[in-house]
Amino acid sequence: MANLPWKRLSQEDKVLLKDLYLNGADCAKFLARRFSWDLRETMDRLKTLEKLGFLERVKGRFAVIRGRLKHMNHTYYELTRNAKLYIRKHPEVFEGLSEEP
Repeated sequence: MANLPWKRLSQEDKVLLKDLYLNGADCAKFLARRFSWDLRETMDRLKTLEKLGFLERVKGRFAVIRGRLKHMNHTYYELTRNAKLYIRKHPEVFEGLSEEP
């Protein structure tokens, strides 16, 4: 398993990763709305997490989003395999994180 820079994550980053782990792929618009965050800030956060290796873009024109087949009008992000494995192996890191805004 590749080493990801977990110590560099802010509280908001961890909340975002936990949400993507529990709910699957999503886009900046809906994540920003869900957490009452600024859209530009959310987009920047997603791009930073992608560069750090925590997220990857969902490829293709269609994707299964929250159990439904959707045509992708936005850029959807999902956890990388290494991030999913780490969260599964170390759930204590994400305990107590509120998903509420």
